[in-house]
Amino acid sequence: MRWNSAANFIISTGKSFSWIPVLVCVLLSEQTSPPSGQPAPAPSAGPNSPPTQSVTPAQNPAPKLPLVLIDAAHGGSEPGAILASNVPEKDVTLAYSRRLRQELLARGFQAQVIRDGDFALSTDQRVSIANSVKPALYICVHAASTGVGIHVYSPVLPLAGENNGAFLNWATAQSSSLSRSRMLQQQITSAIQKMGFPVKALAAPLRPLNSIVVPAIALEIAPANGTAEQLASVDYQNMTAAAVANAISTVRQRLETAP
Repeated sequence: MRWNSAANFIISTGKSFSWIPVLVCVLLSEQTSPPSGQPAPAPSAGPNSPPTQSVTPAQNPAPKLPLVLIDAAHGGSEPGAILASNVPEKDVTLAYSRRLRQELLARGFQAQVIRDGDFALSTDQRVSIANSVKPALYICVHAASTGVGIHVYSPVLPLAGENNGAFLNWATAQSSSLSRSRMLQQQITSAIQKMGFPVKALAAPLRPLNSIVVPAIALEIAPANGTAEQLASVDYQNMTAAAVANAISTVRQRLETAP
């Protein structure tokens, strides 16, 4: 399957993914100039005269906020890994993605969650949404009972696959953004390390990362104390979401200048 980068295919998930700026046009009527050498006559204010209105000069639009698109893994009939106390991974990834969205909004980003409920989405549906919206950064969220802290993944592309103009090979569509993905991964990982939180940078041939045309990383949230029950803790989810949002804030300028 090939992705046409000029296509505009959006899967309905109950959320709106439309950020189209509203353009306001102010039309001014032409005024008749007074004869040369004569002052302009003052406007008369007769009883039938319409009220005068002042026109505010158009101002430059506010800069567009970078959009981070968050994708909670699994959902619906796909529970993912069963974590401690029979907590499915799909519940942890959804709760964490919502918290990360709020942390990013509080820091002045645009942030949206692809799966904002307990329903299943195929990998191709997730890719189609991300490639249609084209955020500054795509983040896929997973959870694991093994390991420690936060694992930040960048894609590893397969050797096969050829891109031809606007038609990109589905398995290697990430190739045009791979260097930016790895750069952002390293900078985000470094920022989390400076906070003293356990974090590790890894690379893996993960879907849907390989098929995303914009910078893309994956987060795998693991317990910091080795106890899987910590993954369901609101305090732990808030702490890790804040750490990731703070780290993303350090690369804000690079996200704002994304091509």
